[in-house]
Amino acid sequence: MWYLILRRGVKPREEWTVSLDQHLAWMKRQHETGTVLFSGPTRDRKYGIYVVKASSKADAEKIAADDPYTAAGFCAFEVLEWEVHQILGAGSFTTAEMRGHG
Repeated sequence: MWYLILRRGVKPREEWTVSLDQHLAWMKRQHETGTVLFSGPTRDRKYGIYVVKASSKADAEKIAADDPYTAAGFCAFEVLEWEVHQILGAGSFTTAEMRGHG
């Protein structure tokens, strides 16, 4: 099962307590283990998105909670259930388009 994680509610950079390097190291590990299929911004730049492989919504939420940015409390996330064929080759999405695919 695949899930789409929307990172939202990001606090201003001056309030960040973890570095971009910590986040990128975490993200690299997720990509290397195959947990994250895709990561990047939405086309309208309202959200950061991760497409994750998880056996349940609860497992996807645990993955999102492990992101150093989320763990530090300067952003929140929302998890939507998606099928992998909705992601592959589909290009970038705006926030409204993503909600329509869920």
